[in-house]
Amino acid sequence: MSGFETLIVLVFGLCFGSFANVCIYRMPRELSIAKPSTSFCPKCKKSINWYDNIPVLSFLFLKGKCRNCKEKISFIYPSMELLCGILFLSMYFLFGFSYVLIPFCLLVFCLMVATAVDFEFQIIPDEISFFLMAAGLLMSFFNTFLGDAVWQRILNSVLGFFAGGGSLFFVAVIGKIIFKKDAMGGGDIKIMAGAGAFLGWDRVLFAIAIACFLGSIVGIILILTKKLARQQAMPFGPYLAAGTYITLFLQEPAVMINSVMVFEEKILSEFIFGVS
Repeated sequence: MSGFETLIVLVFGLCFGSFANVCIYRMPRELSIAKPSTSFCPKCKKSINWYDNIPVLSFLFLKGKCRNCKEKISFIYPSMELLCGILFLSMYFLFGFSYVLIPFCLLVFCLMVATAVDFEFQIIPDEISFFLMAAGLLMSFFNTFLGDAVWQRILNSVLGFFAGGGSLFFVAVIGKIIFKKDAMGGGDIKIMAGAGAFLGWDRVLFAIAIACFLGSIVGIILILTKKLARQQAMPFGPYLAAGTYITLFLQEPAVMINSVMVFEEKILSEFIFGVS
């Protein structure tokens, strides 16, 4: 790792963060992300010049205000740019400056956009989900995260695609039967099918397990603090994104399960049966 490579990844992350803001604003409102090609102020609707659209720096130079209408620019915009830069850097520290870095930067970018949109609108744009599916499957042949041999990577990607989407689809069907209402959104199913194409079948199932744990903890806290009614739905996409991201930094599920079993055996032997 070098300072020059780190700078390149950070700059790309900031630029993608700027594009993420476009996606987050336009996609849920069914606006084209291509037209108009230039960004515009959500208040006065006037196009933003390129020199006023430099990630983070323009926000600072303009003191957080639009040059045209002088209305305040939401702090969310530079925050998303910085977050994307940090996410890209985390992928760089994990995978190094290699071709494997590309698909996983795309993965965290899409997860970030899906999370932001789901928080505000409780939907996950199909454009993001379908892009993840296609990118994960098409890039699987050089995704060493999925295995050593090319055939292993492709097979694991396909299995991950079906495991990620299929498991949540099963939950949705069972939940519909038991609770007589939708228990899982279609966007959640599709986004995890896409994530599974990047992670493989075992890791995507582990990511879903982590998401369920995180979602349960947060849900209980919100209910206890009266910020969420018992029957009120809350977006699950952010927890799926968090579970997917966390899984990238963990060992393989089989290795972790084996480590837990060894630890439990050691505890039982030393503290219960008195055997060292």
